[in-house]
Amino acid sequence: MSYSSLSIKKAIDYIDQNKMYLPALQRKFVWDKGQIELLFDSLMRNYPIGTFLFWKLQKSVAKNYVFYDFLKEYDQRSPYNRRKTGTFTHEEIIGVLDGQQRLSSMYIGFMGTHTTKDRWKRNNNDDAYKAKSLYLNLLSLPYVLDGSKVIVNEQENFEFKFLTASEARNTYRTQRSAINSPVDELDNLYWFKVSDALEWEEDFDSDEVYQQILSRITTNEQLEHVLANNKQIKKGLNTLHKRIFDPKLLSYFEIAKDDLDDILKIFIRVNSGGTVLNKTDLLFSTIVATWDDGREKIEATQKLINAKGDKFNFGTEFLMRCCLVLTDAPVAYKVNSFKSENVLKIQSEWENISKAISKCVELLVQFGFNGSLLTSQNAVILIVYYIYKGGDLSQTSVGNIRKYLIHALLNRIFSSSQESLLSAFRNGMRETSSSSNNEKIYSLKGSSFDFDKLLEIKLPSRKTLAIAETDVESLLMSKKGSISFFLLSLLYPQLRYQDQSFDQDHIHPAAGFNKENLIGMGIPEDQHQHWLECRDTVPNLQLLNDRWNKSKNAKPIKRWLEELDEAAQRTFKIDNYFPDGVSHDFYDFMEFYEKRKIMLLKQLYLVLEITKAPSSSVLEFSDNEYEETLEE
Repeated sequence: MSYSSLSIKKAIDYIDQNKMYLPALQRKFVWDKGQIELLFDSLMRNYPIGTFLFWKLQKSVAKNYVFYDFLKEYDQRSPYNRRKTGTFTHEEIIGVLDGQQRLSSMYIGFMGTHTTKDRWKRNNNDDAYKAKSLYLNLLSLPYVLDGSKVIVNEQENFEFKFLTASEARNTYRTQRSAINSPVDELDNLYWFKVSDALEWEEDFDSDEVYQQILSRITTNEQLEHVLANNKQIKKGLNTLHKRIFDPKLLSYFEIAKDDLDDILKIFIRVNSGGTVLNKTDLLFSTIVATWDDGREKIEATQKLINAKGDKFNFGTEFLMRCCLVLTDAPVAYKVNSFKSENVLKIQSEWENISKAISKCVELLVQFGFNGSLLTSQNAVILIVYYIYKGGDLSQTSVGNIRKYLIHALLNRIFSSSQESLLSAFRNGMRETSSSSNNEKIYSLKGSSFDFDKLLEIKLPSRKTLAIAETDVESLLMSKKGSISFFLLSLLYPQLRYQDQSFDQDHIHPAAGFNKENLIGMGIPEDQHQHWLECRDTVPNLQLLNDRWNKSKNAKPIKRWLEELDEAAQRTFKIDNYFPDGVSHDFYDFMEFYEKRKIMLLKQLYLVLEITKAPSSSVLEFSDNEYEETLEE
């Protein structure tokens, strides 16, 4: 069958009139606002945007498969398509096999809204999420006048932007000047809502639309700008209309096959040949293509775990890796690793898999972790495996689980060779027996989580969970962030992270480390840089709950302590490793810093049970030892 084509208007109508759907094997929508805006710039320029692959089938056949609606109102908090329910209204429907991201972007841009978190607001603040529509700035169209012609300036983009209605009403924006002066330059704006263009007819008159724009203008200055740019604006409106109604703009190839296995093979071949899908997406597609409600169940678990505590950002990759490890399947990421019998096992065991993952994330909350602090999701999979296989969660086991996780994150062992590591750890944790029909049965070697046993497992690429004595001091020099949190959480095991939020607080407030203050105290200038380097590192950090952190804020530590009664002062100093006999004046910061550092080192040696580093002979092996276990 040869290639065909259709207009954007026709494609949008197909989606809006419930004729075009997404097959279950498609992944969720992943393009960000910048990618959508750039796609619309490419459309305006008439750049090639690639061909599409459509699956045409009769509704009598389509009813046997799972399809999803296109997203219209995208929301970052719940970026999931709704499953198609009920009967199809058209005798023939179209499934999109290739081009979902582009078509979804057009549908959202022309018909819907896009909601993401304001980067400066907290995740749990609903006001941080605002639905925004796509607009085109008619006063920044990259057109230039060349005599009587209006041509495109290739050096600038068409300015598309997602805005709220109130943002779109602004006629000015501020831009920092080249010298970053406090007086901002002002650019005039006129934001045209892209969805309004779908109300145009094929018989289009840009003069009429231009007059409508003039009638809506409320300021004389903006009116002057619009009148001065009338040729460029009309050219832009005509271009937008032409792109929407051009019957040859979207080129597609149509497949008419009833067998889902054939469609899956085509889908994988098309999407694995380029960079459209990664391996995880292909695995996900392979699973949900043969598991009717697999997508809903997997996405429900994803929503559940990401909402726990102070929020996480577990993706499909994490869940797919869990499926491979927990079902004792080969760990290597290959489509053919997901044989039909393994998909059936995942399907039949999903409730238990989901429960194990959820329980593990509850432990992470108990340990004080959230999405930004969990620097390796793969390190968590071994904990999920232990829970799934029936390991106990006694106080001792939970303590060892926490110890394993922090060691793994501090040593960054999952930064490479991830599949080999997962296989090595899994083999070290499990033992094999045979059933009556000679099928392999895998179970834990012990019912408790034994950190010392994990230390004995040989790992690829000369990696180790053990932390050497020489590493601890350099770790203490870590600046405020995930590593400093790992260390502080070891130093504050008594805190109930699941009940309240704890922040990393500067003992001597960061605000005091400014040049004028240091000079005023008579600190020699050649020491200023050293003070600044020490300011954000662990010996000047503590964990405080929200209430105490707000109370302390930027107060000098000496003054804040004086506001506490004597008993509270004494308890606070002990809990936070304040050295005895050391002044809390900011002038004496370096003495306090060095003596507290020694206290923290000694405590970390105890907590980490520092022993001599493993001998080199233990670590001398190659990754080839793991190839057989990866492939099973």
